[in-house]
Amino acid sequence: MSKSIEPSVTDPPAAIPEEIITSKTDAEPVISEKNTSDDIPEENTPEEKTAEENTSKENAPEEKTAEENTSKENTPKGKTPKKKKKKKKKKTTKQILIGFLIKLAATALAVWLLLTFVLGVTIYYGNNMHPALRDGDLIISLRLQRPYLNAAVLYEHDGKTCLGRVVGMPGNVIDISDVGALTVNGIAPAEEVFYPTYRCETSNITYPYTVGEDKVFILNDFRSDTNDSRAFGAVDISDVKGPVLIMLRRRGF
Repeated sequence: MSKSIEPSVTDPPAAIPEEIITSKTDAEPVISEKNTSDDIPEENTPEEKTAEENTSKENAPEEKTAEENTSKENTPKGKTPKKKKKKKKKKTTKQILIGFLIKLAATALAVWLLLTFVLGVTIYYGNNMHPALRDGDLIISLRLQRPYLNAAVLYEHDGKTCLGRVVGMPGNVIDISDVGALTVNGIAPAEEVFYPTYRCETSNITYPYTVGEDKVFILNDFRSDTNDSRAFGAVDISDVKGPVLIMLRRRGF
């Protein structure tokens, strides 16, 4: 039988091949390269994000404009894009009638307010304001304006609408002489009346006469007609319906 040969303790260990050592050393940097932080994508900072958003917003209108220009170029020349017309619903006869009545009522209300609070309209009958105003003239007065000196005014007396001219304001002293001369505060007023002014024989008024507060002294232009302040005294301003604004002559005489 053959005897087994046992290795001796003193034999040196077997040498490791160089290829294995080289492969191990070469593999280490590969592993380290995979684990490096250079390959990990970095997150953008808030400032970079804001800059990107602003850039995208600025580019958006330009892209839209380019698209619109492209669509306009693609349309045939001489033709405009047709717009869709909205169909209007036809109004029924009932709706038209209701609308007409509403407009009519609104117009009537506006006219009533105008003639009640702003303007006064009346037809003048008589000759007490001759020659400035004549019988049958249409008179329009301005209610919102207070009476003033030498103005022709409409006023109420004994339930009737009268017409006269203001010759005295509150506080003025009126005097009428026996010879038919009128003075206001001692001065003859500047007026275009050529008739003499006489006192009313049936009146109890004494002269000189002081016009009271909130009153005006009114005379007719045709001074022979004494149915004015010479007969019943000064007129309250509240009874005056305003100065004459417009006079329309209805008769040609």
